[in-house]
Amino acid sequence: MGLCAQFQELTGLRMKRALMVLLLLAAASQAHAQDQIKDRADDEAVRRVYLAMQPRIQAEYEFHLAGVARQVLRSGTPASRIELFQRRLKMLAYNRAVLVAFCIADAEKDRPATAIPVPMEQNLVLTTCVDEKVGQLQKFSQLAAYADFFFPERIESCGKQSRAPEREQILRPYDFLLLDEPKLYDFARYNECLMKQQGD
Repeated sequence: MGLCAQFQELTGLRMKRALMVLLLLAAASQAHAQDQIKDRADDEAVRRVYLAMQPRIQAEYEFHLAGVARQVLRSGTPASRIELFQRRLKMLAYNRAVLVAFCIADAEKDRPATAIPVPMEQNLVLTTCVDEKVGQLQKFSQLAAYADFFFPERIESCGKQSRAPEREQILRPYDFLLLDEPKLYDFARYNECLMKQQGD
């Protein structure tokens, strides 16, 4: 085979390889774009659920805040402590709303639009998710009271390790919560951190 023919064959192979690389890059780019579109659609679905939940979350928050205020005043604890409890109640209300909103959106996202609606309490995917996520939040609420007394320094340090900033970008706190620094957490990780022994 002459030098010219060899050069042409080599050039052809390189062009085929380059074309294959371009096709693979294009496919990857298209898949990435589709993922981004799907992610945006998922985010919008979560936002709709979250906004629809606001009246219920606000009513629950106000009910619990009134109960805490009564307990503090009856116990003789300084009224200034109410502010500390109020901050924690706001954080818990924000986190609970976000956890439940994601559970509802996840349970509904793969259901066909024509599917017969399933009552929430009969939706196994939803109830399992809510039981798990809200269960971890309730466990945190109990552990935090314990940690406040025995190792208060862990509340902040474990909180930093357990933040979920990607969700904070998607769902901002309701206006009634008036949070200066809204924070969302992975409570399974938070609880594990709180219960670790020093030096673990």
